[in-house]
Amino acid sequence: MTQLISGVDEQGDSTNQVMSLLKVSSYLVSVLDPDELVTNIISHLVEELPSVQGGMLWLYDRRVSRLRMVSIYGLPINSETCEALKSQSFSMGEGLAGQALQNGEPQLTEVCAGYRSSIGRISPSNQAVFQEIDKQLPPVLTDVCIPLRIGNETSGVIELLNLGKDSVRDQWQPLRSTDMPVLQTFSNLAATAIKNAQLYSQTQNHRQRLDAFDAVVTAISAATDLHDLVRSVLDVVMGLVPCLAGSILLFDPSQDRLYLGTQQGLSLDYADSLHSMPVAGAACEEVVHYGQPTLRPLLEERGESALLAAGMASCAYLPLLAGGTVVGVMGLYGDATLYRMVDTATLMPLSNQVGFAIANVRLYDDSQLERRKLNTVINSIAEGVVLCDSQGRLVLANEAAMNMLTLEYVPYDQPLSEMPDFYGIRDLEGQPLPVEQLPLALALSGEVFHDYRVLLRGASGYDSVMSFSGSPAYAYDDDNSIEGAVVVFRDVTAHQKLERAKDEFLAIAAHELRSPLAAVRSYADLLLRREQQRSEVDPREIQGLTILTQQVSHMLQMVDNLLDVSRIDAGQLDLQIQPVNLVQLVTQVLDQQQPSTANHELVLETDYAELWIRCDSLRIHQVLTNLVSNAAKYSPPDTCITVRLSIRPQDETLTSHEYHAPDNGVPSEVVIEVMDRGSGISKDQLTQLFRRYYRGKNRRAEGLGLGLYLSRQFVLMHGGKIRVESNEDQGSTFAFTLPFDPPLSQCEL
Repeated sequence: MTQLISGVDEQGDSTNQVMSLLKVSSYLVSVLDPDELVTNIISHLVEELPSVQGGMLWLYDRRVSRLRMVSIYGLPINSETCEALKSQSFSMGEGLAGQALQNGEPQLTEVCAGYRSSIGRISPSNQAVFQEIDKQLPPVLTDVCIPLRIGNETSGVIELLNLGKDSVRDQWQPLRSTDMPVLQTFSNLAATAIKNAQLYSQTQNHRQRLDAFDAVVTAISAATDLHDLVRSVLDVVMGLVPCLAGSILLFDPSQDRLYLGTQQGLSLDYADSLHSMPVAGAACEEVVHYGQPTLRPLLEERGESALLAAGMASCAYLPLLAGGTVVGVMGLYGDATLYRMVDTATLMPLSNQVGFAIANVRLYDDSQLERRKLNTVINSIAEGVVLCDSQGRLVLANEAAMNMLTLEYVPYDQPLSEMPDFYGIRDLEGQPLPVEQLPLALALSGEVFHDYRVLLRGASGYDSVMSFSGSPAYAYDDDNSIEGAVVVFRDVTAHQKLERAKDEFLAIAAHELRSPLAAVRSYADLLLRREQQRSEVDPREIQGLTILTQQVSHMLQMVDNLLDVSRIDAGQLDLQIQPVNLVQLVTQVLDQQQPSTANHELVLETDYAELWIRCDSLRIHQVLTNLVSNAAKYSPPDTCITVRLSIRPQDETLTSHEYHAPDNGVPSEVVIEVMDRGSGISKDQLTQLFRRYYRGKNRRAEGLGLGLYLSRQFVLMHGGKIRVESNEDQGSTFAFTLPFDPPLSQCEL
């Protein structure tokens, strides 16, 4: 039991206690390292307080709601028991320390039956350790637990033990209940000091992280290439971590291999082994696969014998991540304490920053390589190539384009409206070309075109004929918007002159040949009629004269086509517009073609008995004859060729087959379709069918390749449109439209 002493002695003792605690308090406010403070606070109390021979510090871990032992001093227990005690923890209300934590008030217990009897209820997992402590401590002792309080928050407990009279110190006195207020005040000060030291440490850690980030960002921004980047980063990290050596390995997922980016402090042999190695079996294999850091001792079975021989004992492997993708691994090597000292909370954000930097450098290098390849390819093209953005401003031009356009540099900011005057662009008649008809403007509008010819002021200073081909460049997104255009062009001035010379020659030849051919056909027709009127008809003579008549007619038709082309080029072909019954005209064409297409069935589909329009019946007759004869030439025998005749509003698409009678007051047009069941036309030929002198590949029919060209010109001269739809082995449909402008009354017919 506590010995009674006089009030004077108690007052003197309290004064001594206060003075001793003041000395410890001055120590508390001078220490900013929380680990040092937690480790030494009990030892300072034991040294300064005569009534205390030993003590323990418990801190409350809110993450697991447990009171953990963090330091012990002065207790006469062996080292094994001391280590076991440090691994123990109390729940709220368990043991004397748990009771002080739960109640928030100091707890004082005087016992003579051993330490175990003073602490009260404890869990079975703690029984063995505290029974061992009970054996090593004296049976008579005083146990005091003072909560560490900051306001209403309790952060831990200071446990102090009086183990009997201390013969070494003369001022010894026992712990008493009157000491509790002073000890609680000190405990509150200690709690505040620990909290402040922890906050200061966190602030310092944050500052170190910011400094590390700043150093890494500086190294990244100052790097000129990938090697310079990884070397600078490793320098910075090795300055932050107490390691002896380090390396950065770059990961190539296509080869599943690691390549040495840079290293410091490694032996040459070990560095050579890291130069190029498969991920499988590498010391950092799990880091590459899982993207998580690994901190461990060095292991011979992981191929780290050379590091162990160099005096190193542990390592840390950190993944370099770019958006969750591993692009490399940073390896740090040092003594046995390294893997415990590495702060992954600081280094992992840095590693992520480095990972993004490596990915960006690689992406930039790859883009530069692709750009160089693209420039090499484009500059090797003999034709001029230009690219523009969505506004029509040039972004790229190859050397051929620069030469043909007589440019020393690309005028990047030049708008489309300035191009006609700047380049002297005009149509083939020498008239100024509207902006919307410029090759770049056509491509930006979504049109794909070939051999679009215009006049251009060339490198010679004279007008040159340029042939343009272009298409829009679409963005790779959901709306498939046009983000630019690509145009290829070449100088065809010499070719244009040859074509004109050829056309002039053909026009003259056709004009000179038509008269004798017409005379031959007339005489052949006369001979055929006479032979047919003879009483004794020779079938062989009839067949020969028939073939002669057909061939002469075919030659005359080709000559007429050449003459029509020359008239169109000269602007001398005039249409003879008159009211025409289109149903009757189509029927006439089919009747005329049926004898020469005996192996095919010719069918007219229409809802109209009569359909009157204004057109040149001769030219529309030519168009229909050409389309029907072509369908017969390229269709297998015993198949049907259908001509469909209908009316539709002008704003409907030409490919629609849902035709109907137009509403009153709505502009309409007549649609004539010629459908066959032939072998079809390939996609690469569809865009060229209406070109002059074009002959499709593997076409077995004879001709000059002018039929479809003239058909298109005649339809366009009428204000109509012509299109073709075809799939290989599924037949073809040629369709053209004519404005539906019927006569005002039947009296005009």
